[in-house]
Amino acid sequence: MFLSTTLALVAATCGQTVQAQCCGDAAPAPAPCGGCTDTLAGDAVANGAGAGCGPAMTTQTVMVPQQVTETKMVTVTEMKQETRQRSYTVTKCVPRTESRTRTVTKSVPRQETKTENYTVMVPSQKTESYTVQVPVTTQVAQEYTVMVPKMSTVEEQYSVQVPVTTQVEVPYTVSVPYKETATRTYTVNVPYTEMVAQNYTVCVPHTVNVEKSYRVRVPYTEQVSQSYNVSVPYTETKEVSYTVSVPYTETMTATKTVCQRVPVTKYRTVSKDMGSYQCVTEEVPAASGCGSSSCGGCGSCGGCSSSCGCGDSCGSACGSCGGGCTTTVSKKVWVPNVVSEQVAYTTYTTQSVEQPYTYNVTKSRCETRTRTVNVTKYRSETRTRMVNVRKCRTEVRTKSVPVTKMTRETRTRMVPVRRCRQEQRTQEYQVCKTRAEQRTRTESRTSYKTETRTRTKQVCSQVAETRTRMVPQTTMTTETRERNVTVMVPEQKTRSFNVTVMEQVTEEVPYTVTIMDRVPETKTEDYTVCVPVQVQKEVQVSKTIMVPQTVEVPVQSGCGSSAAGAAAGSSQGGCGCGEAAASDCGCGCGC
Repeated sequence: MFLSTTLALVAATCGQTVQAQCCGDAAPAPAPCGGCTDTLAGDAVANGAGAGCGPAMTTQTVMVPQQVTETKMVTVTEMKQETRQRSYTVTKCVPRTESRTRTVTKSVPRQETKTENYTVMVPSQKTESYTVQVPVTTQVAQEYTVMVPKMSTVEEQYSVQVPVTTQVEVPYTVSVPYKETATRTYTVNVPYTEMVAQNYTVCVPHTVNVEKSYRVRVPYTEQVSQSYNVSVPYTETKEVSYTVSVPYTETMTATKTVCQRVPVTKYRTVSKDMGSYQCVTEEVPAASGCGSSSCGGCGSCGGCSSSCGCGDSCGSACGSCGGGCTTTVSKKVWVPNVVSEQVAYTTYTTQSVEQPYTYNVTKSRCETRTRTVNVTKYRSETRTRMVNVRKCRTEVRTKSVPVTKMTRETRTRMVPVRRCRQEQRTQEYQVCKTRAEQRTRTESRTSYKTETRTRTKQVCSQVAETRTRMVPQTTMTTETRERNVTVMVPEQKTRSFNVTVMEQVTEEVPYTVTIMDRVPETKTEDYTVCVPVQVQKEVQVSKTIMVPQTVEVPVQSGCGSSAAGAAAGSSQGGCGCGEAAASDCGCGCGC
């Protein structure tokens, strides 16, 4: 892209140079025609056709930017892991079993027979009188008022806002944007790594024995006589049927889906631009004034050549001859040639394939079997025993308890710190500014004019009328009636029932208690520490360098006029080869 832009600028510059040399302003001094013969017009025409104002190609070296990747050694700080050891104290709980005795209170059931009196409600029938209000309906005449609507026509006046539109010239301000190139200085933070000493605190554990007081309930025993019921067991033999699940193995067959990657060749269309730069010659309008390459110019003897179409006199001819003059410019143009071609590439497609496999399944079948079972039954017996009653007294005791405390220690380590230094840099940028311009536009303004108009409308009014209608009127009449009522009469009865009374019995039961003793133990563990290490690494860095490249550019060669101009100049005394150019033509022969 940069190369094509450079070639286009060079071609445009050369084209302007050719135009300035061939059809520019008047030369400061007439120069002799180098390399042209001035004996015959035919020789001048031949020489001008071979090396006239047409551009010639030459080679030129230009600098083209190119991206280059190079390897650079950079110092990098990496964290390396080291394994270290440290000791710490752990408090271990060691179980210890003790046998103790506790008093258990049991509830012993006892059957008692009780008698109670209760009241039963017995239904009884009786007759009672009651009063009923009976409604009686009669028709009564009633007068009422009805509002009857009546329509009437009324004229009224109303106001209408009639719009009136006028054209008004309104000035307004427009902000026209334009761009300026400005330079600014900005600050960049450049990072760098620095090793800094850092203090950190470590909690070191240590164990201290502390005397601690605690309260203990100490039990003691008293003898008490107690009657209790005992269930005495006895054994009976009984045959029982039971079901057993007998396992067995069975081989099953199934299929599973397996995904496989299969290569597939596909084609895609790729477009390439196989174009090239081609030299194109075209005619462009010349600058104002006579003496161009296609125009013969004004002669020294008066009058212009017939090919230009100028007037009779030299003064008037040179003033109007420049409008029809052209010049020939050669430039390089990129001619595209887009070629499409099919390129094969391989892709992978996932396919699902069913594969059979076998597996073993463990199943079970139920079987019924018979066995002889001893069944234990109980019979109840009443016995008397001396029961120890447990009571407790509170005692204060002292014990030594290991307490783990933490001591804070301050240590120092080197830590890499990422810091930044500020650098001042300068850059150019485009600033978009605006300038205010006053303009005028025509706007339509609408105003409203009030007009009074008359219209007719229908008005509905209400007229009162008195009418008569029959209305039902209900009155209440009192009647006495009789009915049978069921009344509940209370009756006293007696019943007996059995009650189970629970008696509280206390007995001593031994039990086992597990006590956890705290024993300190020292252990060693490995831990990992990250230590910073400076390492040299290779880094790929991209930079832009300027590379010389040879290109072809158009240059001017030969005489200052074309073949037609040379022939016309030699025959009519114009700016031909072998003569000095006229002072008012501006056609220099020294190209």
